[in-house]
Amino acid sequence: MKIGIVGAGIGGLTLAALLRGKGYDVYVFEKKTHIEEVGAGLGIGDNVLQKLGGHDLAKGLKNEGQLLETMRVRDDKGQVLSDVTFSKETTNLALLRQSLVETIASYVDIKVIHFNREVTDIKVSETGVSLDFSSSPTEHFDLVVGADGLRSKIRQTVFPDSKVLYQGYTCFRGIVDDMSQIGQVAEEYWGKKGRFGIVPLLNGKAYWFATMNAKEKDVKYLHFNKPYLQAYFNHFPEKVRTVLDKQSETDILHHDIYDLKPLKSFVYQNRVVLIGDAAHATTPNMGQGAGQAMEDAIVLANVLNKYDVLQALKRYNQLRVKHTAKVIKRSRKIGKMAQKEGSLGIKMRNKFMRTIPNQLIARQTRFLYKTKSE
Repeated sequence: MKIGIVGAGIGGLTLAALLRGKGYDVYVFEKKTHIEEVGAGLGIGDNVLQKLGGHDLAKGLKNEGQLLETMRVRDDKGQVLSDVTFSKETTNLALLRQSLVETIASYVDIKVIHFNREVTDIKVSETGVSLDFSSSPTEHFDLVVGADGLRSKIRQTVFPDSKVLYQGYTCFRGIVDDMSQIGQVAEEYWGKKGRFGIVPLLNGKAYWFATMNAKEKDVKYLHFNKPYLQAYFNHFPEKVRTVLDKQSETDILHHDIYDLKPLKSFVYQNRVVLIGDAAHATTPNMGQGAGQAMEDAIVLANVLNKYDVLQALKRYNQLRVKHTAKVIKRSRKIGKMAQKEGSLGIKMRNKFMRTIPNQLIARQTRFLYKTKSE
């Protein structure tokens, strides 16, 4: 079977790595000139590592990732709102986004990755799929996998009614050094003006993110540099101010936060299948964006190896559509709660979070571990 994968990001590369040596004729097309993932840090949960099983990629990720022990939420005065300790039986990692992509890419035969290949159109027939490119001849496949992200050309072509939704807040991110003192604890600070997160990485590094409610493409934040961020979060606890002090004047990323209206199917005419953000872009509030893309790839590779194509795509839909819709909705809900602005709403939220048992909070993510991989 000849398979074309559009997008050399987390999902596309994971799928290529897992299909390697399985007898498939795989081609990965990337519009950039090299493998690059824009972003700071991210999390990979035990739900992904379990599904990878004995594949060497799981070992590679553990070597690159910082083990996390605790997820703690505080208010903007430093008072603890929730404190969840991960089970010692699970492995939850934080790592640089670029390190994740490069680690996955190391398990892919470089010969199958074709750079500077931007897809301009996709045509589906009973006999196969053709991809048109901006600067190279049309190519034909038995199956095409759309792994081309939030603004997926593949998704918008086969599912033109799909909708990308702005979630009402914007986000700044960065990486800082000399933060070994934070240990293995990921923390967020929730305040009236926004929230600030600090997550440890290997070698004393940490990644941070800051979110604030804003209009889409709000001009107020387009040129928000380090001094603006320092002034904005000056009333937050010392640890937040320390992180921003350590941040360089450059290398601060800024993106508005979007997700995708849940799709009813990730498969089109049994010839095109979507994975990752192309299928179910979610807000980062559950730290599951990269993980769910990898899970898609794992499940798709497994079902293709186990069933014929029609059964495999049907099974993939059964396992992934409802599950990822739940992730989108749950993450969106967390974001709305975290981004509250009104004094009364914040007071009620904080009181609720202080009284709810941490074990109950931990249970809210257990559904992530209950999905099957084939």
